[in-house]
Amino acid sequence: MILDMKFRSGLLTLLCGFFVLGTASFCFAEEGETEMTQADSIKKAGQHLSFGVRYLKSKQYEDAETQFLKSFGFNPKRARTARELGKLYEETERYDEAITWFQKAIELDPKSKYTKIPHIALARIYIIQEQPDKAIGDYEALLAFDLTAEEKIKYYHALVSLNVETEEYERALDYAKMWGELAPDEPEVRDMIGKLHLRTGGEDEALAEMEKVLEINPDDYATLEKLAGMYERRGDDDKAFEAFEKLYQNDVSIVFFLEETIKLGKKVGKSKSWIVNRLEKLHAAQPDNLAVIEELADLTGSLKWVNKGLKQDSKNGKYPYMMGEHYFNRWENSSAKQDSINALTWYRRALKDPQWKGNANAMIQTLDPPLTEEEKKRREFFGKQKKEEVETEGKK
Repeated sequence: MILDMKFRSGLLTLLCGFFVLGTASFCFAEEGETEMTQADSIKKAGQHLSFGVRYLKSKQYEDAETQFLKSFGFNPKRARTARELGKLYEETERYDEAITWFQKAIELDPKSKYTKIPHIALARIYIIQEQPDKAIGDYEALLAFDLTAEEKIKYYHALVSLNVETEEYERALDYAKMWGELAPDEPEVRDMIGKLHLRTGGEDEALAEMEKVLEINPDDYATLEKLAGMYERRGDDDKAFEAFEKLYQNDVSIVFFLEETIKLGKKVGKSKSWIVNRLEKLHAAQPDNLAVIEELADLTGSLKWVNKGLKQDSKNGKYPYMMGEHYFNRWENSSAKQDSINALTWYRRALKDPQWKGNANAMIQTLDPPLTEEEKKRREFFGKQKKEEVETEGKK
């Protein structure tokens, strides 16, 4: 009889452990039996929690879930049990249930240092669920805890990224500045601050931040390229040239950098020979670029470039005109008749291009000026006289 009563009492105690009340789980035994005390419930809860943790570590999720739920039934005020359930459901990708239990853990013990764990987990889940606004809320909540500098930097970094994703650039900039205060020599944060200043309209501040990045890391060519473009837009030709020259020297295969050094080299007064040298490099990279050939022909006057231009653009009157100039200059120095004939030939070819017709005509008239009225009459007179002599000789 005594053994039967003990068995019934133990069974009743176990069953009552599953009923959750507002504070602790109390079960009242039948008349004459002992009820489970609050201390007993807490002890039972601890035992089931311990079993659940072991099962969770070994990935026995169903057994772990059973033990955690029993534990919470005996002691619904323990935040750790809610955290462990949240962890279990996150690992098994039951995210909605994980959210419920992590939020419960926060509610039960909002100021505990361990409450950082559910906030971090919730932020992680919200990112997976593509709910950046909610993730931001949990990262912001984390900032209220006693954190190490490394932890703060990590959360500021996350908040910057999430606010950029939601296009809240002003807030992103605020967090980037806080991050920058903790890591003033970190190129990544300086670069981020610079980019966000550009987004929010602060170009001067952006430029200053990018210059700091280069001070920290002079070989950050991505930042240098951005700065080069900013210097050029602002009309700071000297700095723009220096930046593009460094970029070109770092990678001479990039034609854009070469073109920029040529353009800016002219503005900052680089020598003619320097410009010709760079143009020749550009021609080597772009042999069909007529603009480069034309500029080289202009700068050097060399028949090499004039002939290249004639070969590739035969309808352009500039090249026959330049050939005419070449022979005209030789004729002026030597007075050789053949040079003047060659010059006239090329100038006449240039007449076919309306753009060069006027210039070519002027040079033709210089070499072969039109007859004056007096000269026309003189030639007409002597022409007639010669004709009469021929006719007279014929009659004889």
